[in-house]
Amino acid sequence: MGAGMTDKSEDLTVEIASLGPRGDGIAESERGRLYVADALPGERVRVRTGGKRGVGFVATLKEVVEPSPERADPPCRHFADCGGCSVQHLEDGAYGAWKYQLVAAALERVGFDPDVVAPLVRTEPAGRRRAEFSAFRPRASAARTFFGFHARASRHVVEIEDCLILHPDLMTLVAKLRTELAELVSPGARWDVSVTLAENGADALISANHAPGPDASLALAMFAEREDLARVSWKTGGEVEPVAMRRRPVLEVSGHPVDIPPGVFLQASAEAERALSQLVCDGAAGSNIADLYCGTGTFALPLAAGGANVMAVDGDGAAVEALARAAGTGGFGGQVRTEIRDLAKRPFTTAELKGFDTVVFDPPRAGAAAQAGELANSDVARVVAVSCNPATFARDARILADGGYALEQVTPIDQFVWSGHVELVGVFRR
Repeated sequence: MGAGMTDKSEDLTVEIASLGPRGDGIAESERGRLYVADALPGERVRVRTGGKRGVGFVATLKEVVEPSPERADPPCRHFADCGGCSVQHLEDGAYGAWKYQLVAAALERVGFDPDVVAPLVRTEPAGRRRAEFSAFRPRASAARTFFGFHARASRHVVEIEDCLILHPDLMTLVAKLRTELAELVSPGARWDVSVTLAENGADALISANHAPGPDASLALAMFAEREDLARVSWKTGGEVEPVAMRRRPVLEVSGHPVDIPPGVFLQASAEAERALSQLVCDGAAGSNIADLYCGTGTFALPLAAGGANVMAVDGDGAAVEALARAAGTGGFGGQVRTEIRDLAKRPFTTAELKGFDTVVFDPPRAGAAAQAGELANSDVARVVAVSCNPATFARDARILADGGYALEQVTPIDQFVWSGHVELVGVFRR
């Protein structure tokens, strides 16, 4: 630990220099770097230092001594407590510039011209069709069940009466779920509840470290019937079992109906998914396309519908099977080949990439360094990379560029409004 850096809490007055990728204000002090939630660049603030985080310390905002002219009143009454949003206190124009800069700065750090970044594509709040909640009941016998989002950087559950980022129908269901689960959660238990708004009814997945038991199963089945949910499933460990299957939930994925497996990865909003799909289809070229980390077909389905032959690959077998069914139903099953494969462990090799005109890849936040390395040694003419993490995208983009690809354009999409998360699409060409 460096000079002046101790574990003892202390009160300091500091000036915020910048806004970090998590939405925290960053200040340099005699103690070291401080990360201050709810503080903005240019502000002079009084803080109390806390625990270690990376190369610095977390600090709690006690008072804004000199506020920024870009400070705004948060539109949500739960902002101070809920961890779902981190930057509602920033004026809208400055917020958009900050989100754009998250992508531009990540690319500049690895040697790219930040001018390659196109304007930020904004999405509307109240568009989230999927959200994850926690239901927790303390061990005390008289304790009630808390149902909501986690507080920032905490497992504490914050109950919410309304939410500006959720689709209104999802918020309505949340209120009913809170009432239903109040007596079902055992003292000391925590349930993680994922809810997706499908086209034909909501799809709920409850994850816990124990089986539901007959009483909870019956109550959840009756709730599904009463509220017209499409499906309720229960996950214990890696096993998912239906509690109530009234009909297969169907979601429009890039305009094509897909019967979605429980808990499968989906883009959080339909608006952002449409924007991503359009950018990928515009960036791809040729008749033979590989879609790596394909999921349920966000890109494979519209590419095939446009006439391309698509090789769709993902490690999630249920997602790949759903994609194959959707392609068949859509009338272009003959154009879509699928493979279930863990691309993090077994990326498509340079030899396997021969014959593809375009490769699309959309990996998890960890990125796809191994796959980028294989592409760098290939003769694929065009690569379209989708990412939810500017840092790992920039790393993978540098691998591609060092292999001879030119990064033509990167388009950021603000899918996760008022948070530090941003989606992006990059187009590379040899």
